[in-house]
Amino acid sequence: MNTEEEFEATPESNLTEGTPSVTFESITFSDGTTIHLDPADVVVLVGPNNSGKSLALRELDNHFGRNPATTVLKSANLRKFGEPEGFDAFVREHGKVRGEGGERTISGYQFSVNFAGRNLRDYWPDDITPFRSLFFLRVPTEKRITDSDPVPSINNLEQHATNPIHMLWDDELESKISGYFRRAFEEDLILYRGGVMRPPLLVGERPAPQDGEDRVSSNYLQRLIDSTVPLNEQGDGMRSFASVILHLLAPITPTVMILDEPEAFLHPPQARLLGEIIANERSSDAQLFVATHSSDVLHGLINVASDRLRVLRVHREGNVNRVKELDKDLVREISVDPLMKYSSVMAGVFHERVIICESDADCMFYSSILDLPGVRGEAQPDVLFVHASGKGRIAALAKTLVALGVPVDVITDIDILRDTSDFKSIVEALDQDSTVVSGLAEAVKSAIEHHKPWLNAAETKKGILETLEDTPASGEFPQKQRSEIESLFRKASPWDAVKSSGESAIPSGGATQQFQRLLTLCKAMGLWIVPAGELEGFCKSVGGHGPRWVQQVIEDRDLAKDQELERARVFVRDIWASRDERAT
Repeated sequence: MNTEEEFEATPESNLTEGTPSVTFESITFSDGTTIHLDPADVVVLVGPNNSGKSLALRELDNHFGRNPATTVLKSANLRKFGEPEGFDAFVREHGKVRGEGGERTISGYQFSVNFAGRNLRDYWPDDITPFRSLFFLRVPTEKRITDSDPVPSINNLEQHATNPIHMLWDDELESKISGYFRRAFEEDLILYRGGVMRPPLLVGERPAPQDGEDRVSSNYLQRLIDSTVPLNEQGDGMRSFASVILHLLAPITPTVMILDEPEAFLHPPQARLLGEIIANERSSDAQLFVATHSSDVLHGLINVASDRLRVLRVHREGNVNRVKELDKDLVREISVDPLMKYSSVMAGVFHERVIICESDADCMFYSSILDLPGVRGEAQPDVLFVHASGKGRIAALAKTLVALGVPVDVITDIDILRDTSDFKSIVEALDQDSTVVSGLAEAVKSAIEHHKPWLNAAETKKGILETLEDTPASGEFPQKQRSEIESLFRKASPWDAVKSSGESAIPSGGATQQFQRLLTLCKAMGLWIVPAGELEGFCKSVGGHGPRWVQQVIEDRDLAKDQELERARVFVRDIWASRDERAT
């Protein structure tokens, strides 16, 4: 099969000798990209809404059941490990045989197979679909709320578990699940062990048995009921969390596990914890596929399983689902880089587009302007604004997102040209050729730095003294005089002057022409240099800087009609419109 791109698996993990397993060896998406997989990989599908993530998981489910679909996936190849004799022993270990001759049936966790006239080992090379629940587990979103509701009790001596709740008679397993539940909600999760037809899971404080009591003593059960409430009467978040960890931790045999939107109904702290649990508690010999819309789940997975993590961004273009894998080295960088780890940069993989700014104030202002229908058009933008806490980290954020196939734009103040190394790094992080613009950037930088500043030291001193003469001798230093002094300093060097006044402060003639050519080239690359110099240059009649300036502009000005803000509206409109131009 011809493919546009192929990604190799890492060396295979050490499967337990003799234990049969079934995993995916490779999957090919509709764009022709083939992903080769190791039996222990953690594969995370991310991307915008309606990109095909959940459908890809359903199609994996169908491929395992010999009912392949071909919307998102062109094909999926399975890998078997083991021998027929080992499969026979494995099934018998996890099931119970009843009957003789032509009435033989074997039943276990979510399977019951009449194998009259056949040897169990004959299923292994032929068709193991009847025993798929031993190897394959999918936790969909459809029954996430109800999967932890009470289920009919079973005779543990005569019957095999058909639901994860049946397995909680194992004290060690119940304690482990309850421990994770307490980490998430600060309450225990307890199986009621009284003689009822549908024993419930309870939430609350677990009482300790007193002398002469055990967990089925009537006095103990009464205290348990008094200190807890049924899980099925709790909120959707608790019930969903319990369902996921029950399905994940109770079955012990699956070698392929699929989780669709495990974060459903959860707040961010629980979603991140769930990501860590998923990565930490999966079998070391099991493949895990997760489709998520949550950066918290993604961070939780990265925290624990960065060495095994395969992050695939799925993006739909018409009827084609395009796939891009994040380099594993970048995943490891994210797991140890505080800015990457705790910023919202990874949330960008769930959006159609990301715009990186220098500061949070920049993000607030530009997103407010983009929200105007006259700027964005009729459609609501699926865009995330991310701040880099300065120019120095813009390139790192852009590189990560570009590597995952996220369309990225960068907005930066005009003084990015002051340090051409930062400028070059950003251009290269956007996957562009820096040699195309480096010569122009150096020429503009040189012209600015050799241009006489507006105010020399003596003129700056004179201006400060004149301002101080009008300053009261008592009380708080007036904001007006403070702003005037700050304005003087912004005119005390060539770069201060350019940042304060924007492109109008660039020397006329050749330097201005070079700057205009540089702007045109940078726009085509997705790098937007603020023509007003800096954010505050778009509305100079408002004093202040940063968040205080943004707050005053948003509260006091009509963003859609204020004439002074027209330059800002045109700037942001051009950025948004460029997405279609660059796509073509």
